[in-house]
Amino acid sequence: MAGKKPAKVNSSNKKEKVELPGKAVKYLGSKDAKAFCCPTCKRQLIKGIIYEHKSEAYCNRICIPKEQEMVAG
Repeated sequence: MAGKKPAKVNSSNKKEKVELPGKAVKYLGSKDAKAFCCPTCKRQLIKGIIYEHKSEAYCNRICIPKEQEMVAG
C-alpha cells in the first residue's frame, strides 16, 4: 500500500495569518465581589471572556483602542 503524497503548495492557496489584538482570558468573578468594568464602554461583567492588551483588560476586541500610525508626507 503506497502512502499519500503531501499536497503541493501553490501561491494561490497560501493564507496570511491575521493577528487579532488582545489575548482572550476567561474571567470568573463572584456576586459578592466587585464586577469587572470595561474602561472604554463601562460594561460590567461578573463572568465571561475578557481581552488583555498591553496589561489592560477590555470586554471585547472592539473596545481595544486602535493604534494610529503616523504617516509622513
